[in-house]
Amino acid sequence: MAHQTIRYKPKHKIAAILTALTLAVGGLAIANTTITPDAAADTGIDVASYQGCWDGAAAKASGVNYAFVKLNEGTGYVNPYATCQINTMRANGIREGAYDFASPQTASPEAEADYFTAQAKAHGMIGRAIPVLDWEPSAPGGYWAKQTWWALRWVNRIKQTWGVNPMIYMSAATISSADWRQVAATNAGLWVAGYPRGYAGDRLRNPGGVPYSVAPWGFAAAWQYSSSGSVAGISGRVDVNWFYGDAVTWAKYAGTSIDNVASTASQPANNNKTGGAPVADAQTLATAVIRGEYGNDPQRRALLGNRYAEVMAIVNQRLGGGKVASSGAYCVVVQRGDTMSAIAARTGHQPAGAWRVPSGNINRIYPGNRVCYTGGGGYQVSRSYRVQSGDTLGKIASRLGISTSQLHGYRSGNPNLIYPGEVLTY
Repeated sequence: MAHQTIRYKPKHKIAAILTALTLAVGGLAIANTTITPDAAADTGIDVASYQGCWDGAAAKASGVNYAFVKLNEGTGYVNPYATCQINTMRANGIREGAYDFASPQTASPEAEADYFTAQAKAHGMIGRAIPVLDWEPSAPGGYWAKQTWWALRWVNRIKQTWGVNPMIYMSAATISSADWRQVAATNAGLWVAGYPRGYAGDRLRNPGGVPYSVAPWGFAAAWQYSSSGSVAGISGRVDVNWFYGDAVTWAKYAGTSIDNVASTASQPANNNKTGGAPVADAQTLATAVIRGEYGNDPQRRALLGNRYAEVMAIVNQRLGGGKVASSGAYCVVVQRGDTMSAIAARTGHQPAGAWRVPSGNINRIYPGNRVCYTGGGGYQVSRSYRVQSGDTLGKIASRLGISTSQLHGYRSGNPNLIYPGEVLTY
């Protein structure tokens, strides 16, 4: 068995009618058409030697409609399980994709593309599988990840030998780290990786539109939304993906005849959001943020883009329980490990001394506190708390980081008798 260099490999029914696009795939211009939601997207996986031989029937039954199989890494390694993985896909009607894990530090793009093509030919994948360049080269300082010329030459070589436009896989961070305009101009499809839920376990599902900017591409053809998926028939974790297209879209990328492929859709969806920001309503996004789907700052800020302030205002209101502040103040809820300096830096509301905190001392804040930026304008932030069911004066004071003697306004006049819904001031 060939030795593999072990590297961590980071690698959808749409909720509304999707915007029409034109894409040249496999030398064919795909016409502008309105795509209906149910036919426009699909779930699948990508696998390497880590998954070994797997049960295609169980995987197919669980929603695996396509799989990208690693064939090689550079020109010195081949996936020893590729044959059994491809065979189980074919036996169970799982569409085929093949990828080359780029090793630009060890081979020229033409040599590696030709090696990949030779492996694909040996497995009978030319004309039936989508070819992909897995672009995540490791090098000190990220040098090779930014060498887009190498990827461009690989793409052009594959177009010559396969006769189709390949895809290129990379992380959302890699897209923004270099100039990819020439690669995007070849009509190579983009398969983007990004994990809003972090590395928690996930499943085959509809993750919605890509919540990242994918410029200079106009849209992503596929999104790997988790590297920690759980799929029937496959032991251990596996990458799970959402492909913005259907069987016809897949066939056109692969250069396969579409005569016997039934579909109402014919091109990938415009799943990227304006300005790199999601377009769902703010209340829905706030719910997703609270569930952890958008991670923590600075990742959350990057994913929400120009929707950040709008959505976080709702999140802070919800997480703040009954705490309210006067209009005009920008407020956030303190998270575990926060300092006022860190909050000021990540929100861009400087200096830290311009924030009003419950204790009156910016060096003494507690998780759950609502802290408000005054902007240095000197206006007073009204500090109040709406009593919740189960509250006691002691619990409220502890939560706010103040003493019970600082709380006022309970209508009974008795600190041991407070009522849900009444507003206390401090």
